[in-house]
Amino acid sequence: MKTLLQILKERKLQIFFLLYVLMPVPVLSLLAQNLTLSTVAVGIAVSFLLLAVVFLLSSFMTTRGVKIFYSLLLAVTIIPGTILIGYLFIGRVLLSGGTITSIFETNTDEASEFIAYLNPWLVTAVTLFVLTPIVMICRMKQPERFFRIRRHKYAFFTLVLTALLFVTVRPVAQRIYFVDFYRVFANYKIGRFREERALARRHELPFDVRTQPDKMPRLVVLVIGESHARHHMSLYGYPRDTNPLLSARRSELCVYTDVVSPQVHTIPVLRAALTFADHDHPERLTSYPSLIELFNRAGFETYVISNQPLLDASSSYDAFLKLADHTADFSARKAPDGILLPSFEQALTAHSDRPKLIVLHLMGCHIGYKYRYPADFDFFTHLNDTLPVASAALTPEARTTIDEYDNSVRYNDYLLSTLIARIEREHTPAALLYFSDHGEEVNEFRPFNGHAYEKVTSYMCEVPFLVWLSPDFRARRPDLRLIPSRPYSTVDLPYTMADLAALRFRGYDETRSLFSPRFRSRPRWVGNCSYEAVIGLTHRAEEQQRTPSYAASFFKGL
Repeated sequence: MKTLLQILKERKLQIFFLLYVLMPVPVLSLLAQNLTLSTVAVGIAVSFLLLAVVFLLSSFMTTRGVKIFYSLLLAVTIIPGTILIGYLFIGRVLLSGGTITSIFETNTDEASEFIAYLNPWLVTAVTLFVLTPIVMICRMKQPERFFRIRRHKYAFFTLVLTALLFVTVRPVAQRIYFVDFYRVFANYKIGRFREERALARRHELPFDVRTQPDKMPRLVVLVIGESHARHHMSLYGYPRDTNPLLSARRSELCVYTDVVSPQVHTIPVLRAALTFADHDHPERLTSYPSLIELFNRAGFETYVISNQPLLDASSSYDAFLKLADHTADFSARKAPDGILLPSFEQALTAHSDRPKLIVLHLMGCHIGYKYRYPADFDFFTHLNDTLPVASAALTPEARTTIDEYDNSVRYNDYLLSTLIARIEREHTPAALLYFSDHGEEVNEFRPFNGHAYEKVTSYMCEVPFLVWLSPDFRARRPDLRLIPSRPYSTVDLPYTMADLAALRFRGYDETRSLFSPRFRSRPRWVGNCSYEAVIGLTHRAEEQQRTPSYAASFFKGL
């Protein structure tokens, strides 16, 4: 015991370093609204045991060995630690596997915009958080070793074995934040590799797609929005006039009022919406053609025009978009979505004997809202109108954020209206379908803007879904049922698009087409949570915000 106390006394800086890199995430998990107290307590206990094992192992090392060992430990903990602590403070959640995977697929432009959007003081704090342990390692001096491997080999190998158990035994490893982080990363990379091989094999296999020429449109335009919440659209009853142009076309549109996304992050949503994979049949991601491939096989000339990185190897849904005959990526220009219009015009007017599918992928209302519209769309300001939000305690910064978000929604209105007006002039059987990948919570009832599955609410998954059909196409397809109240999930988009284009194939299920007379409502999932459960979570979160617990009040100022 006396020896142990002496070790602790002489290695105070090492102990502080280990506390600094191993304990903040488990301790700050007390802030997480998606964890129980018992889960947090187990995480703290496991992390503290790991700290003890690592500290005792370092007692066998020289000064140089300790510095190398702790530098390696810092290298594997600093990135997951910074990310997880940041989300704990910003969102009051501990990130789980699905969201961590989305982070792996975030490109550098999105990351830099997100950082620029953060409070400068928070960026400064993160910088200091990263630099502090580096300074500690530089100042470390190892006293004379108390333990030597030759003399205490059984103790040494017991410690090594124990450390390996922390990494390899799954129930334990899941409690150690950085081990679990890299486990998710490894599974993600392995899954991507297997998926790419399966997709390559499937592309070589035949898949018969039957067409009905007398029912087919000559032009289908699919517009994919980003972070567009329907509860910020005047078309859906929002008090601010965020949809002046689409509202003027209200009689021409079918505005669906009960559509949800299958997740609240872009990657999993588009992997579902652009393929036939769903909650019950994930294997269809590779066993069935993707949406673009389906239209290719049906004889359409396909275009993908994107304001999000299209050829980015980090995004797993890009593999399905890149199958188009023609692709154009404007993300490097870092401009509002209007930059896509000239390319859309070229696709529209390009000579072709085949019908066309044009997919536009927008930046839409992605966070960093003020970057999503040009200066002349800086329309809303809470200083001269009544901001329609539930909380009267919003800070001026939060109110400005809502202004910026509503401006991006109004610009989106302009863009969609411009597309429809241009298609009209073609005087051809045509259809435009618009949906957003997911919604967004924008300081609706608590000081939070963004989307995170760990604190999912209905605001994040309830999305706009609009359909416009040209008069010629309406006359050609009287069989299409446009019923705006139908409950629907965009996971069934491929069936709906196939029905719209009059395509039939093995596995086609007309009960899953939004336009079918035989449409049947189905259970709707948001990740692994039913939509009904999400509504319940939203109500509870709103109630908790109205009557915060003692713990919530205590941490509010953190």
